[in-house]
Amino acid sequence: MQTAYPGEEATVAHRVLWLYGIYMLLSNAAYLTGYALLPEGVMRRSPSVAAGRFVAGASSFWGELALTLLFNVGLVVVVAVIMNLNQVRGFPVGYLYPIFLGVVSGLISGTNSFASSDLTLFNARDGMALGLSIGNLEMLGYILVLAATVRYGVYQYRSWWRWGGEWSPTKRMRVRDVHLTRSEMIALGLGLACIILAAVRETMMARGGPA
Repeated sequence: MQTAYPGEEATVAHRVLWLYGIYMLLSNAAYLTGYALLPEGVMRRSPSVAAGRFVAGASSFWGELALTLLFNVGLVVVVAVIMNLNQVRGFPVGYLYPIFLGVVSGLISGTNSFASSDLTLFNARDGMALGLSIGNLEMLGYILVLAATVRYGVYQYRSWWRWGGEWSPTKRMRVRDVHLTRSEMIALGLGLACIILAAVRETMMARGGPA
């Protein structure tokens, strides 16, 4: 069945390119919206920046790096994979995650609402390099993990808002029955590597070292 999104039958590369394209489109649109219409720093006290403020309070480089990895891998990646356990009429629920992050990250950047950095301290060239090698690299890692685990769609829902009675989800398989292909395993490994590298560079930047 033809769909507007790449499902389980699509290649990993197709899933990654589709998700990354959607993320970049939404992130750029949200950036311009925040830059043009919202006050600078308006999102610094939002829940989306709360984790960054907590991590930035670490007393050492290794402490901050450990907290960053705990959040980015231990929480964000786990939540993303759990979301992928569910599908609504074949649509992987995990796909909603980069859509959400695209809007939020664009607004944070557009309003200069980072927890431990200030975009006004960087020129356009350096700021672009930092954004691509930290935020975008981290997001690419999330997308690679999501794309690699699409076939873990254990529970199939027929509606986005009706989940009980005749609309109860059907269990398609057990998690143990799903085996990643070679390309999915490579994507998963690359995704985790991207997230770890982005965390190291983010911590170096926050600590005043070369990022």
